[in-house]
Amino acid sequence: MKRIMFAWILASSAPAVAAQPTADSGIVLGERPIARAEVIAFIRTQFAAMDVDRDRYVSPAEFEAFIAREDLNVPDGIGHIGRRWFEKSDVDGDGRVSIEEALSRPLQMFDIADLDGDGVASVEEQSMAQMLLGK
Repeated sequence: MKRIMFAWILASSAPAVAAQPTADSGIVLGERPIARAEVIAFIRTQFAAMDVDRDRYVSPAEFEAFIAREDLNVPDGIGHIGRRWFEKSDVDGDGRVSIEEALSRPLQMFDIADLDGDGVASVEEQSMAQMLLGK
């Protein structure tokens, strides 16, 4: 069940590969191995693009402004921001998203996919997660 959830969240979570992650690109699954550190760097960059007042939290207004200026019709993968990102990420329900909350779901799903625990989700491990999803 955890692997199915991982595949679903990864498949519903990101956009296109870039050497240096940007807020409007993501990490596409199945193209190459993905390191846990790369996921962290990408999410941190994306979070910084949303946190315009630099208070270390994304407010509902900052999130709405971010999705208004971003293309949400990008391929799914790690880092994909959908319209429900805020409500899914605000784990403690305080009306704002911290970097820890923003990292929580992507890293939890990454750790499930990284079957051998080496800090890298190989193409094979990604494929296994996607097969469990039926993609």
